[in-house]
Amino acid sequence: MLATQNPYIEKTYEKLQIISQDKEKRMEYEAREKAVRDYNQAMLEAEQRGEARGEARGEALGEARGKALGEARGRELEAIAIAQNLLSMGTDTGIIATVTNLPLCRVESLQKELGLLPERKNSHPSET
Repeated sequence: MLATQNPYIEKTYEKLQIISQDKEKRMEYEAREKAVRDYNQAMLEAEQRGEARGEARGEALGEARGKALGEARGRELEAIAIAQNLLSMGTDTGIIATVTNLPLCRVESLQKELGLLPERKNSHPSET
């Protein structure tokens, strides 16, 4: 039989067989088909809603993290600018570290970058 050789024809033949049956069987078949379509559509819509919610949450979280990182970086750059100004005025590196909350090694690094020599403290007052 031709229907068994071609899957498309076979599927069409099966549908024809179902439709050819009595009216009650046809209505049951159509109700089942509708239920399957409705279920599949409901699942698709639920998946799309879930994806949209997940994307919204991810965007909000990413924005919050980005904002926090940007603010922290801004505070750091401000502290560095203040430290550079204080260094150029000859302020002690320890005081600068305390005022700006920068590590002392970072203040000393800035001092080197600016080409400023650290002030030497006399260990023997008699040498002056």
